[in-house]
Amino acid sequence: MDKFFTRVTIEPSATKISRDEAVWTIGSCFSDEIGRRMEESGFNIRPNPLGTLFNPASICRQLRRVAEGKPYDFTELYEHNGLWHSHDFHGSFSATEATDALRKINHAIGSLHAGLPSLRHLILTLGSAHAFISKDTGCVVANCHKLPPDRFDVTDLDTGSIAADLGETLKLLRSHAPQLEVIITVSPVRHKAYGLHTDKLSKARLLLAADILCSHGDATYFPAYEIMNDELRDYRFYASDMVHPSDPAAEHIYTHFAETFFTPATINDAARSRKEARRLRHRPLHE
Repeated sequence: MDKFFTRVTIEPSATKISRDEAVWTIGSCFSDEIGRRMEESGFNIRPNPLGTLFNPASICRQLRRVAEGKPYDFTELYEHNGLWHSHDFHGSFSATEATDALRKINHAIGSLHAGLPSLRHLILTLGSAHAFISKDTGCVVANCHKLPPDRFDVTDLDTGSIAADLGETLKLLRSHAPQLEVIITVSPVRHKAYGLHTDKLSKARLLLAADILCSHGDATYFPAYEIMNDELRDYRFYASDMVHPSDPAAEHIYTHFAETFFTPATINDAARSRKEARRLRHRPLHE
């Protein structure tokens, strides 16, 4: 069967994740896919606790706030369509009252800052080098929250600045968590709204930046993007939106991830825990 598709060969990593070690996934919505499966498998994990973050500049900005333990204030929020938002945070942190939005944001920042010294593994998933800059603040935003397009400038983050920004951010994190090991990957989710050519260029910048980090020993690379595009080269592996990997595709990538970063014993224990978690979620027809 191998002659019908290209296998992505991944050597087992020297970095191993045990279920009792603290793990965070940070980044694009693909971080949720990895994080949710690890959570089901009984890992000590916080899946995307800062919400979905696509571009590296926003990821770095948020992680620096976590490392500094610096809370947000009301001047960093704005109201739009009846909700209070932060350009740094996903819509799940927005609220009808500014105090509620600020409470959710600062709870996330504070709890992550408190947990940073015990953090052992950080899984970073870069989504896009295409970014939007607020004309009001001059900063790259994580979420536009449906504001009019004329409120933003559009830019493409370059490879050098991405690598430098991530390198400095990881250095800051390691000043609080000296044993931190970082796994970096590029999301296989396609951003076709930008245009397919623009998306390919974006992914190329992310891949090159990730390679620079790994060559400096700052991170270990996991080829989620390559598995989706080379090993699963077929539209049947996409969800109905033709953008996100289907559940079987995400499961296949996660299996590769487990084989790379888990020991055989951890894989077995995780499989049992995940099976039990799914059984407990099952609702019987009759109580």
